[in-house]
Amino acid sequence: MSPRPRREERHPDLLNAIKDSAWKQITEFGAPALNLRAIARDLGIAAPSIYNYFPSRDNLVTTLIADAYNSLAEWQEAALESGLAESLSTKLFLLGIAYRDWVVTFP
Repeated sequence: MSPRPRREERHPDLLNAIKDSAWKQITEFGAPALNLRAIARDLGIAAPSIYNYFPSRDNLVTTLIADAYNSLAEWQEAALESGLAESLSTKLFLLGIAYRDWVVTFP
């Protein structure tokens, strides 16, 4: 019988694996249905392991919200850095397109 794999071997980046699983749950069932035990089950880890990264469900949700805002900001910054934004109206247009593209990419 081989020894149980170390946590790092199963999930080298458990923090992001937890967040990815949470996003998958939210996409499929909605934010109110987010469940830490279901995330643990999806990742094949013990539920208490999640608490090493997120002290509570609310802390995980807050982290996901911050990640979403940061992602949107990156898309909008990239749109403005494209060099096409000369006038204010063009900048607003590019921001709007970037917002739409982000929403379509991450529903």
